[in-house]
Amino acid sequence: MVDGFWESVQWNDSLVWRELLANLEKMNVLFGPRDYVYWLAAPEKKQLLFISASCERLYGLPPEAFYNDRDIWEKVAHPDDRIKAKDKWRLLSQMGESAQTYRIINQRDGSVRWVAEQTVPVLARMKGIKLVSGVIAEITEAKRNEDERQLAEHVYEAIEQAMLVTDGQFTVRLVNPAFTKMTGHGVEIIGQPLHMLYAGYYDAWFYEVVKAENEERGEWRGRVCWRRKQGSPCVRQTMVKAVRDRAGEIVFYLFLFSGSALEEPDITAVKDDLKLAREVQKRVLSKPLSAEGISIAGTYIPSRELGGDMYAWYPIDQRRYGIFLMDVMGHGAAASLICMSVRSLLNGVIRKGIVPNEVFQELNRHMRQLYHENGRTTYYFTAMYVLVDVKERMIEYASAGHPPGFLFQPDGTVAELDRGCAPIGLLPRLFVESGRLRYEPGATLILYSDGAIEGEEMGSVRQKIETFRDVIAPYVSLDERALLSRLRRYFVQKGPLPDDFSAVAAKLW
Repeated sequence: MVDGFWESVQWNDSLVWRELLANLEKMNVLFGPRDYVYWLAAPEKKQLLFISASCERLYGLPPEAFYNDRDIWEKVAHPDDRIKAKDKWRLLSQMGESAQTYRIINQRDGSVRWVAEQTVPVLARMKGIKLVSGVIAEITEAKRNEDERQLAEHVYEAIEQAMLVTDGQFTVRLVNPAFTKMTGHGVEIIGQPLHMLYAGYYDAWFYEVVKAENEERGEWRGRVCWRRKQGSPCVRQTMVKAVRDRAGEIVFYLFLFSGSALEEPDITAVKDDLKLAREVQKRVLSKPLSAEGISIAGTYIPSRELGGDMYAWYPIDQRRYGIFLMDVMGHGAAASLICMSVRSLLNGVIRKGIVPNEVFQELNRHMRQLYHENGRTTYYFTAMYVLVDVKERMIEYASAGHPPGFLFQPDGTVAELDRGCAPIGLLPRLFVESGRLRYEPGATLILYSDGAIEGEEMGSVRQKIETFRDVIAPYVSLDERALLSRLRRYFVQKGPLPDDFSAVAAKLW
């Protein structure tokens, strides 16, 4: 409480002031042990008169820090929100009715949080003072859930592969634009039974087979004859995958359809050009680097003539290095061209931005400008970026929708690099949560693309990540090139890859 204000309220004869004092005491008890923060302010004096003790959990600062600093709102605001925070006192002094705002704040430990703030004028002018109260609630988890929902919607709409979703009883619930392009069927089939789309005879036995395969293997694959809207048949290789709720019950079935193959004359005509492009793509991958405190190398196995994986690393100064690995949505020439586009500006972006948040924000602006057309995202990519400080023996990292990297410590412990944001280019604004880890001399950093885990047929994504981690573990005592050679041999022996595989290994001393 600001010095002098509490005492003046205690000795004031006004019943309103006494009620206010009692309410403040109740709020301190009510909000102290919770995640809500209650405050009372005299905005014209730019003074916080009261703030609940719970502010320390939300902001990482005690109440005294708020009482003694008129610029505290601006200081705790995220850089993207500083302008709004700077104007807060003026807006509060002018408000005549309750209002709700959403803000981004920085915790003292560096973490980023979203909050909702409800402000209310609690007293008209009395003795020349206007008071405003507010309640602040953290909504970070809700904001992330909303971002994930938007991410899923964007992916579903933007992906070029035809997709269809039914409920557990095989009633159509969603179709994406690629499915409409393939069959002519659009939103008019939502709510219809799936058998309306078949051009052949598929009775109850077919559904039982799909269910049984999902129970046993996690998915069903086969050729299905679908019916286009104008009546002609359309045979497609189809994958059906069950989606379960937390209780393990099937709530949806996801249908994925293969595209039509190129005709043989077309394949022959473009094969030489693709081989040349593949050679160009190989040449832009960073060469092995060895310097004081760090050595880095990479490996890449495309699943077809051209792929969407790319890695690069750059010395920023004498003690810091930026390591980057990306995976473009899809394969082929389009994915390769996007890799070339990003590679051409990556050096400048990393040297200018340096930290993960700035690097990802700049790349996201680039992708949105070039590949966002008519309100739809045409291309995006996942990525992992790691900033290594060899003097401090510290890494700062972020993952843009990418599989988590691994930091193997010399004592055998393993940390996953799992903080980050949505894929680059998918959303107009990124909410980047970076992570920081210390390492001991002899640590090994591993980054990889999802081709490392997509080849595994059984298990959840979590299980596949853990399986790949266990594949790496016996080799972390080797130097970076020998380690990658073992990984490369492991994947080559498994046969044709369903997706590009790339990996970066860095030994840290």
